Amino acid sequence: MKQIRRIAVLGTENSHALAFANLIRTCPELTLVGAFGAEPAANERFSSTFGVPCVTDPAAFAGRVDGVMVTARNGSTHLELARPYLTPGTVLFVDKPLCGTAADAEELLRLAGESGALLSGGSCLQYAPSLLRLRDRVDAARADVIGASFSAPVEMESPYGGFLFYAPHLVQMCLTVLGNGIRAVRAIRQGDHVTALLRYDTFCASLFFGCDTYSATVSFRTNTYAGTVRNIPGLYTKEFAVFRAQLNGTRRAVPAGLSDHVRIACAIEESYRTGTDVPLHTIS
Repeated sequence: MKQIRRIAVLGTENSHALAFANLIRTCPELTLVGAFGAEPAANERFSSTFGVPCVTDPAAFAGRVDGVMVTARNGSTHLELARPYLTPGTVLFVDKPLCGTAADAEELLRLAGESGALLSGGSCLQYAPSLLRLRDRVDAARADVIGASFSAPVEMESPYGGFLFYAPHLVQMCLTVLGNGIRAVRAIRQGDHVTALLRYDTFCASLFFGCDTYSATVSFRTNTYAGTVRNIPGLYTKEFAVFRAQLNGTRRAVPAGLSDHVRIACAIEESYRTGTDVPLHTIS
């Protein structure tokens, strides 16, 4: 008989919590045991929808679950929400942004590595088929790339972390297509939008925060290719599949570059606040 894995969700105020809870219900080997949320109305909605208790202590499920999905909207809470569950064999999904600062993200990865817990998460855009097709083109002819541009929405004054709430999606789009290896960033804020230039070794990528669409374009010496991300909620199933595979023991590795979207988003924010170029090795 297959072992039933017990799951808790931390962050009922996020629509992602509802989406993941519905996915948990489709898996015969998983059971949702409860949730935590800081907003009473969201807790009531979640509890009535899924028939599980919602608690006010985020550590209430420690030692009682096999996996945790941290979906709280504000990334600055993620490290402390995850901390009680960083124990051997526990599987954690931590939504974007992984954490609210680069230092917290690195601390989360360090603690997970030391404890033997497994992590996944970040932006679901890392699984977007249109971006993966562009990545394949880049991988096949990287020496011919002369530049790229990406655009996505942003919410500069979000109560859930300001720029860092939505910015990781656009950063992840760039990382998915071009990989890391970014040497420095320079960004300018103009009202409710930000333009950032990311310098790679042989080309630059422009990121436009504030567009209504999720779009990507890569220019090669002989051609230009573009892709648009549609149906973002459909990507939740792909990131959930990684979490489920880690729970079932068919995938044990932590995704590479899990904290990169935080480091780079923080660098962009630092750049537009200070008006300076920010080398990536200085980000904290």
